[in-house]
Amino acid sequence: MIKKTLIWGTTIFLIAISVYPLFLILREFLIDTKLSAQYDIHHAYIDEFGFEDVINTKKLTVGEQTIKIVEEKTGLKAPLTPWDRDEKVPPGDIVKIHIFLHNEEITTPEEIWLSNRDRGSRYFSWLDILSIQDKLTGEKQLKIIQRLTDDDQMDDRRWKIITVHSDNTVEEEQHTYEQRNRSPLDVRLVNFSGTSLMAMGYYSDISTGIPNLLFPILYPFVTSLIGVIFLLIGTRLSFKAKS
Repeated sequence: MIKKTLIWGTTIFLIAISVYPLFLILREFLIDTKLSAQYDIHHAYIDEFGFEDVINTKKLTVGEQTIKIVEEKTGLKAPLTPWDRDEKVPPGDIVKIHIFLHNEEITTPEEIWLSNRDRGSRYFSWLDILSIQDKLTGEKQLKIIQRLTDDDQMDDRRWKIITVHSDNTVEEEQHTYEQRNRSPLDVRLVNFSGTSLMAMGYYSDISTGIPNLLFPILYPFVTSLIGVIFLLIGTRLSFKAKS
């Protein structure tokens, strides 16, 4: 009796602590797999070596569409980032950027911090332009992703996402960290553009950390497996007791 109680108690405990994180991990995996299957996403900017990269130019032509960035000086300097200190570069300018499509401004100008680093884009972590194609419909779009906040707290971050359709019509929406589950594609775009600062998940951030032996291998995968094994053992013992 004690043996059966111990087995069933262990089974319930292991499965109870494992089922929710397993559900979260599986949901993130399925959403990511679905997005990968449906959308082809690329950086629209091609660097001097022919590689895709975060935009590092004030004028970009993709197909028949030309997007131009005009920087309006504010006279302010951005705080030094850890990367600035490492490279011993002066603080970058804070500017308002005006975004034009075929010489027509398409959005309200917002502030960004320019980078003075020798490596990386002038607009890195603040702005990028992506080309996206829906594999199911064949529809192609340009997506302009701009971070709107300089908050250290991820919960407070906001992004502007401007969609430029092939017929030059433009749509704009804002995306927040707290409401990220409303549009998994927007999360994918923000992460891909590098404007997230740190990776975020579609519903939770459980899968964005670096995997290690403790998580998720021992917990929740091994704990759930042991729980299932104990469930089978307990079930077998119960059938034996009845026969």
